[in-house]
Amino acid sequence: MSKKTIKYILNIILIFLLAAGTLFFLLRGSEIKVVFSKIGEANIYLLLLGALFVVGYVCTESVIIRYILFNLKQEISLFKCILVSNVGFFFCGITPSATGGQPMQVFYLAKYGVDPLMGTLVIAVVTICYKMTLVLLTILFLIIRPSAMFQAIGNAPILFFVGVVIILSLIVFLGLCVYKTSIAFFIISKVITFGGKIKLIKNPDRTLSKAIHSIRGYEKASIFVKNHPGMIVGALSLTFIQRLLYFSVTFIVLSALHLNPNWLDVIAYQLVLALAVDALPLPGASGANETVFQLLYGALYADVAVSAVILNRGITYYFMMLFTILFTIVAHFVSLRREKETKNTEAHAKKIHVLSHYVKNPVINTETDEGVSVRSTEKTEAE
Repeated sequence: MSKKTIKYILNIILIFLLAAGTLFFLLRGSEIKVVFSKIGEANIYLLLLGALFVVGYVCTESVIIRYILFNLKQEISLFKCILVSNVGFFFCGITPSATGGQPMQVFYLAKYGVDPLMGTLVIAVVTICYKMTLVLLTILFLIIRPSAMFQAIGNAPILFFVGVVIILSLIVFLGLCVYKTSIAFFIISKVITFGGKIKLIKNPDRTLSKAIHSIRGYEKASIFVKNHPGMIVGALSLTFIQRLLYFSVTFIVLSALHLNPNWLDVIAYQLVLALAVDALPLPGASGANETVFQLLYGALYADVAVSAVILNRGITYYFMMLFTILFTIVAHFVSLRREKETKNTEAHAKKIHVLSHYVKNPVINTETDEGVSVRSTEKTEAE
């Protein structure tokens, strides 16, 4: 078993430990019977609709990937893009700060015939759109729903502002990767070197090599973005839909609990929640997500806030992990089958090449009854 596999297993164990600890923390001050009674009274059809929205959220990314690849003149089926998006969400969900998804997506795109540099470019564009959409939606809702935004921020001000600083820093760094690569190289090399000196990074040379490779992908994205402004607008539009699908799941959950939520207010709260917890170095933001959700919605729905946390997290994270791990397994077997088909094709091509050479230069080796080797007539006459 590889070190990386062991690391993923440990992350999954950590997720379950955090989930158990968080559930204990949430239920500690509540009446357990009341909490689960509210969950039992929830509208099952709306909860199923919420699960469907999560599936739509994951699959929308596959449409974005397919859309970008189409503009790059790369042929790949939508089904394989669906597998790649599921792989990305699964590995994002089990790695700290959701850092494991993008490399695995590039890996599986390569398995499906997309050049690794081209795959890096595609995932770079998807990542930029994903981060930019969160910022743009936050600015939009600060304009159209300021009261809800500031009320939500007031419930978790420190985490929100830390999250804003982190995501803005990330966007600035991505911008440097795209437009000022030399500055990005300088910053990342200094950070990794410092991390190596204080023993925070075990293998700084290898880490720097990976970072440089990623930055090269963003550098290529720069040229692509400049040459395809219409395509970027299309990708951003699809990402807006993707984000709203995910944030709307909470609105559906609150509705399923027979509350009367306002959709715009819920989206505003979910934007604050996303900014507060997305960058935290925890697999799937486990523990932090539930705690901040309780802080944000506890004042509004005190009686059912814990029930809402359990249902919302159950659908938006644990159901999504179950759904995506199944497709990740499928993705693995599809890649193995493709590798086998590729090997068979290469072997067949080699056989055809040998046969074509034989037809041009026939040499028949047979043995007589006495065991004497006899060559073709053409070869004998030549001798």
